[in-house]
Order: sequence, then structure tokens, then C-alpha cells
Amino acid sequence: MMAMVLHEPRRAALERVPAPDAGTDQVIVQVARAGICGTDLKIFDGEYLSSYPLIPGHEMAGTVVSVGSGVAKQWIGSRVGVDPTLTCGHCYFCRSRQSNHCESWNALGDTVNGGFAEYVAVPVANLHRLSDDLSWALGALIEPLACAEWALERMPMRPGSTVLLFGMGPMGIILMRLLLQDGASRVVVVDKSPERLRQALQFGAWRALSPDEMDATLGAIFPRGFDVVIDATGSTKVMAQGLGWVQKGGNYLLFGVAPKGATAEVELYTIYHREITIYSSMAINQSYARAVEISTGGAISSDLVTHTLPLGQYEQAIAMVRRGEGLKIQLQP
Repeated sequence: MMAMVLHEPRRAALERVPAPDAGTDQVIVQVARAGICGTDLKIFDGEYLSSYPLIPGHEMAGTVVSVGSGVAKQWIGSRVGVDPTLTCGHCYFCRSRQSNHCESWNALGDTVNGGFAEYVAVPVANLHRLSDDLSWALGALIEPLACAEWALERMPMRPGSTVLLFGMGPMGIILMRLLLQDGASRVVVVDKSPERLRQALQFGAWRALSPDEMDATLGAIFPRGFDVVIDATGSTKVMAQGLGWVQKGGNYLLFGVAPKGATAEVELYTIYHREITIYSSMAINQSYARAVEISTGGAISSDLVTHTLPLGQYEQAIAMVRRGEGLKIQLQP
């Protein structure tokens, strides 16, 4: 098969490699679409916990073409989304319903070969059937949707809440759509990109502001701050800034991934005095099935996918994500 192989940080090649064999409890999925996200940039740069060589790609959907000896043959021909999370199932965290913190955590496309290839071997337990009318583009969006779903499951929000959301990349858009579905009354978004601000308004933002106009505008409209503030940038500067916009008794969700070792200076008295509750989330925690259901309800759409490129243009796609071009970029093996 053809696959994009990352031999070491920042050195990738489209190569013909042996197709995977299905283990006893695995299937082989022919990949239809595979998306690129911020984690893929970290893997490409060598800043993640991956080992090399590696076939990356953890946001994927496709068709089951063969099964292992322990898997029912009825799976063959099924359209599926793939939860990339690989866990042991028996450590303390797995048994405590915290599988995203599994002591032996791995993930397809992150630490073992993934979906930037024609075929990928997947444990049958990680498959989720997709309806025939769900597009492949939307099928490959279910994994990031599951990440956002888990974050919002951790952070309770009352219907009618006001929300300030920093960062209008694909994850910011997905979070905003889920917040509106969950009953947020007004979502104000902040981003440096005029194009992404325009797209945010199309997807339902109440106001879309640049960092330069944020203080004057929000100070007049929301003098007490917001019920919920969310960072989806991963910038330590923005994370520290966002704390000041949480109103008394409000919630602050740190969704963006800051670089390992990065620190931010905040006034701890603010957290105490305003009774601010701070939440964070990491990856998926048994939220993929719920994301499949959400994907069928219209909360998100394949309009989020602005570019679909052939597998050989992986490095071009990485560069586009780094520059903030478009929204979601997917590869089509």
C-alpha cells in the first residue's frame, strides 16, 4: 500500500510499504478520509511522545475490508469511524472510567501507525458504524468532535450562559457549535484572523472580535464578564488574559494545548475572590459514540472541511495548518 511515513521529525516520504495484517481482534480499514490537527504538527516537529518511523493520522473514517479470526465477518463492508485511543482496560485509570489517562495509553497515528495510508489495522472495539448518508468528510470529523464533547462534558454549563471563546480554528468552531446546541445564549469569539472571524459569524457566533477591539467592546457589553470563558488557542498569554473575563462564580475551560513546560503568571486572588472554577480536558474519554450521535444531528457539518488534498501533499497540508489557512484540512488516501 501507499503510506506517508514520518522517518524522523520533519522528514516524511510517500512510500510503498507492506499493508497491515489484521490481528485476532482487529480489522483492516480502507481509509477514505483522514484529518490533520494541531497534534499532527507536534508529531511532525518531534514534540510529541511518538517514536519513529511512524505513519501518522488519528482522525479517520473508512470501510472495513477484512477482519481477524476473532471478528465477525459481518463487519466487512461496514462504513466506520475510528476511535484512535488504545488502552489496556485494566489499569487503575481504565477501571476508574478515565481511559484517556491509561497507564499504557497509545493512539493510532500518534504512537502507532495510523490513517495517513491506504489501509490501517484497527481493534474491532474501536470501530463505530456510520450511516450511509454521513459523508466521509464528516466521518473524519467525529474524532475532534469527540474531544470537544469530552471537554464540555467535564465543564457544566447552564442554559442561557454567556460564553467568551478564544481561538477560531476547527476546534474553536466545533466547541462553539456544541455550546450553542447545549443552550448558550451568546457566544463571543476572539481571533487574530479576519477570515476566521468571518467564518465564525457564519457558524453562529454572536460577535466576532479581533484582540485589538476586544477590551473596549466587551467592557461595554459585558461589564461583569462571562459565565464561561474557553481558551482554544494554547497560548499562555491568552490563557492568562482569559481569566480576567470570567465573572464571579463562572467557569474557565483550558482546552488549548500549551507547550510542555510553558508557564503563565496569573493573580491567584482573582480565582479565590471570584470563585472561579477552572477545568481542563485531554483527548477522548469514551466520548466517541456520543460524538457519532451528535454528528447525525446537524451540530457540525462538512463545511468545516475547507481543503481536501491527496496523501502525497501531507507536508503541504502541515504547512497550511501552521499558517492558519482555511479550517479543517483532510487527506484522501
